[in-house]
Amino acid sequence: MSSIQPYRSGNWRGIIDPQWQEPLSDLDQWLRDHPGAKVVAKKSRTVSRVETPNGVIYVKIIHRLQERGSAWKMLFAGIKWLFRPSRAIATFQITDAMLDKGIGCPEPILAARRRKTLGWPEDVFICREVPYPSLLSLLDAADNASARDAIIANAAQGIAALHNQGFIHGDCIPGNLCLAPDQSIFFLDNDRTCPMPPLRKRRARLANVVQFLARLPLPMQQNDVFALFLERYRQASARTCPIGADDMTRVAKKLQRRLALLAERRAEKNRVRTLAENSRQ
Repeated sequence: MSSIQPYRSGNWRGIIDPQWQEPLSDLDQWLRDHPGAKVVAKKSRTVSRVETPNGVIYVKIIHRLQERGSAWKMLFAGIKWLFRPSRAIATFQITDAMLDKGIGCPEPILAARRRKTLGWPEDVFICREVPYPSLLSLLDAADNASARDAIIANAAQGIAALHNQGFIHGDCIPGNLCLAPDQSIFFLDNDRTCPMPPLRKRRARLANVVQFLARLPLPMQQNDVFALFLERYRQASARTCPIGADDMTRVAKKLQRRLALLAERRAEKNRVRTLAENSRQ
């Protein structure tokens, strides 16, 4: 983005794309006038899809970090939320930096925080819509191995490109990656995306790889799919971060541990669901 301007509206303080200064000059009034369609509605955050004359945008309002947990966990999360810098502003800055490096992601419009005399602060993040299908939806719709493998290869190259440009995604799963018509990858949900750490870069990169592979649709969690992804990722990373045989072995072990853990969680959810259904009978 060519320029970013400071933003103030009532108690909101943050940064904004200059083109949106006038339309969003009174943020509270704008939010009342543009409720949009709720995409996510939780106690900790809401996400709305809003159609405007300037295109479709998403409005994310974060009320607190933690959705649920023990009293101590909620208190600790609340204190962390109170004193930490604005997550919305950090997301604006990281996505702006990604776009500058040629990495596809939602174009940020506004990020601001409002602190209250009583209660927790609130963050708002507004960005443009990425009108492309997610990799998860494409993989679910893939009706043959050739279509599946093409998506997997694009994902590997896209994630490698993200890493090569110096970024680590905070939640690198198929539902948060989109495929553009030119076959490039766009990265959504960048709340926890961050610059590549100065130390242990290879470890950070491969953690993202494990994160992605472990969340592939269950029918695609196969050794040949994993091997295809890893080989394409290794090739695309060769110049910036060569991946050796020992690295591949570590990835395979970590992936199997992650898959086992996720399988245990699914089994536990099924047991709880079965008990709940039996108790209603």
